[in-house]
Amino acid sequence: MRKFKQYLIGIILIQSIGMGTDITNRLGASYYEYGGNYEYSYYNLSWYYGIIGDINKGSLQLPDTEFSIYLSTSKSTYYGFMYTNDANLVLKTDLFANQKFSPFLIFQWTFDSTTALDYRYNPGVGGKVRLGPPGFSISYAFLGEYYKYTGYEQGELLRHSIRPKLKLYPIDGIEIVEELYYKPENGNFDNYLIENILSISIDTVIPGIAISFQHTYNLNSLPPLGYKRRRHILFCGYFCRIIVDPK
Repeated sequence: MRKFKQYLIGIILIQSIGMGTDITNRLGASYYEYGGNYEYSYYNLSWYYGIIGDINKGSLQLPDTEFSIYLSTSKSTYYGFMYTNDANLVLKTDLFANQKFSPFLIFQWTFDSTTALDYRYNPGVGGKVRLGPPGFSISYAFLGEYYKYTGYEQGELLRHSIRPKLKLYPIDGIEIVEELYYKPENGNFDNYLIENILSISIDTVIPGIAISFQHTYNLNSLPPLGYKRRRHILFCGYFCRIIVDPK
């Protein structure tokens, strides 16, 4: 655990170096509740914060550097008792973020009661290459992993992460993003995770407000006993986007 904390502190300190920046804030939320024959409520919150610009600190000159943080959480209750509970945090620092090749540091943390996952920490290092048509890229990361499932001891392993990504803007005001993550264990390709995320954002007539649709498909090749390998999540909601240029 100490190694993860040190890695987390390091990746955060990188973004504290003086930068001439553009800042992006994006907040999303959804809530619904059922009453009558049964009592059920659900909410989801997400937040994205990104800084991109040039690091200029003495002899350290790193142009086009991006630091981002993404946090999401959702909870639901059934007759007042916790039914689902999950959260996801991603910290990332990209060097030369908009260039042909971009090395990066990443830290991920997640938990999910529906899959018996108490926690999973993934610090890693990797690189992204822009290829082919505009908006298409492939990234690779080498990840450490500490994880624990309910009723099991904590485990440790190493993973590879391969992620093709396609971002499209078919017409003005619509953004489509498709991401596929394949994460096999180092040395044991029978143990792998797959995550496919399709996101569609449609701007509304209100500046900064957009409708968001997201479908997520997860597969765990070796889930805990009694849990299914596959999971699907469909989300629809609104988010507010604020872009600030302090220059």
